[in-house]
Amino acid sequence: MSQLAKQIVAVLGGSSGIGLAIAQAAAEQEADVILLSRSLPKLQAAASTLPGHPRVIAIDMVQPATVDTAMASIEAIDHLVLTAIDREYDLFGNLESISSEQVEKSFDKLRGFINATRAAKAKLRDRGSIIMLSGAGAIKPPKATSLAAAANASIVSFAKALAVELAPVRVNCLMPGPVETPLHSENLERIRAWASTLPAQHFGQPQDIAQAAILLMTNPYITGHNLVLDGGYLLQ
Repeated sequence: MSQLAKQIVAVLGGSSGIGLAIAQAAAEQEADVILLSRSLPKLQAAASTLPGHPRVIAIDMVQPATVDTAMASIEAIDHLVLTAIDREYDLFGNLESISSEQVEKSFDKLRGFINATRAAKAKLRDRGSIIMLSGAGAIKPPKATSLAAAANASIVSFAKALAVELAPVRVNCLMPGPVETPLHSENLERIRAWASTLPAQHFGQPQDIAQAAILLMTNPYITGHNLVLDGGYLLQ
């Protein structure tokens, strides 16, 4: 029997990309999966691809009332996974061209993660875990990504602080480099060519990140850690 068998894994941002891959991996490990995201139709389509009987809940992380309502409908959570926010790549841009709207939106990821963890706290089992996705750009930001870098760096600090505050619940951060998801669809060939120059010579796949997420869920000795999966990007 899998270590995750009958455990409840709630994935916010689970309708596509990395979130869906993590949900898939957890479901294959016999976990009871709950998918949460803004679009109910997308959630239902994603759930239809998973084994078992996943639940779906429509939620907007930046709206505290909807987050509270969603979490109140869940009996317990063993592992909470927080992935991306809507249109996260809209934060890219040079400093002089950044709009006030972009600055305000840059707080949405931290705001949403705070809303979700605060609402889920009472539902988390003592030996459970929280996984937050940041990004390698928080350590080595590409050009014109200052807002995104700052937003992702705040998630790393938030996760480390919660690892102390919420113990024995374990809190860890996953920091992927570029991963082949719909977010990169407009620049796919360019990013794929760039990924071939990394030491790993591999364009990260959602399943690569999902493997690491399962490790963080199942290893009881990992907490307060920032796990980088970047193909060697930080070495260059």
